Amino acid sequence: MRPRRLRLASFLAVATTGALCAACGATTDPAARADLERHLAQLPTSEETFPPSETFLPMAFVVGQWTEHRLTDDKGRSSLVTYKLVGQESGGYWLEIVTETYQGREAAKLLVAMLSGRDPAGMEIRALRVKKGRGAPVDVDPGAVLEARVRYRASLDLLAMSVEGQEKDDVRVPAGHFIGCFSVQTPGPWGPWQTPSVVCSHPSVPLSGVVRAAPVGKTGLIELVGFGVMGAESEL
Repeated sequence: MRPRRLRLASFLAVATTGALCAACGATTDPAARADLERHLAQLPTSEETFPPSETFLPMAFVVGQWTEHRLTDDKGRSSLVTYKLVGQESGGYWLEIVTETYQGREAAKLLVAMLSGRDPAGMEIRALRVKKGRGAPVDVDPGAVLEARVRYRASLDLLAMSVEGQEKDDVRVPAGHFIGCFSVQTPGPWGPWQTPSVVCSHPSVPLSGVVRAAPVGKTGLIELVGFGVMGAESEL
């Protein structure tokens, strides 16, 4: 049976606006919080070291790649966001984003056409499917897909970020020890905070390459907790 189609008003009620924003004013679900805290407690810490590179050559997009990041907000609350490339169609990539917060679990599957390479401003969302918790997946009405570009701006930033900075840092996160990460302050709003941010990236990491990021002038943190160059599977 095909997923039912969701109209614009319903979409605006359920669309993910970013893990940190979702945690701001929503009511905590005790079961969701317990599931998330259990997941966080079970995250492994890798001792693997990833060597430096003289130039930042982003890894080409290949279906099966995935990354998982832990996001911490200004109140110390954590959430998890997993990005997966799960298919290609009509010149675009099917990107699946799974977000786990104290409010629950959401998955969104977007068909993203990269009209200007890795520049988020040139990315076009052509189809969207959403699943909340254990509910059935829902195909979003085409009219609502037009609104999704704003809703998913932070997600596209994390998909596309591959900027070579002049500075290099050694960064240790749960996913490993990354030598010579390229560090750069974004020139404009970026990521879940939508403010200029200091982002450390490494070419060993697929998709965005982001290992760690923090907003300028605010409290918050993104850390890479896991990644892979193959094996991602869709749940939608």
